[in-house]
Amino acid sequence: MPVTIVELKARYGRHWLVSDAVGGGWYAVRRHGVSRDLLQRGLSNVRCAATLDELAGHLTAEVQTEKRLLPGCDPVGRPRGDAHTPEARRNTKA
Repeated sequence: MPVTIVELKARYGRHWLVSDAVGGGWYAVRRHGVSRDLLQRGLSNVRCAATLDELAGHLTAEVQTEKRLLPGCDPVGRPRGDAHTPEARRNTKA
């Protein structure tokens, strides 16, 4: 079953602005951009796709990359929960 815009906004809307593109297709822009360092390490501030299903795949990949690069952080790199400990902070610096 194809993903809907409502589903994408519910899942990713807190951290991404999801919209249809003027020339067709869809795009997502981070509400809070990531650093140049994180961009060079594989994250994106903008993702584009021809379909919502394709865009959902891109955003899922972004979340997986964030988890790998920023363990213990929310999707914009802020520590969450017990990530405020010195050990957790050291683990997020790469």
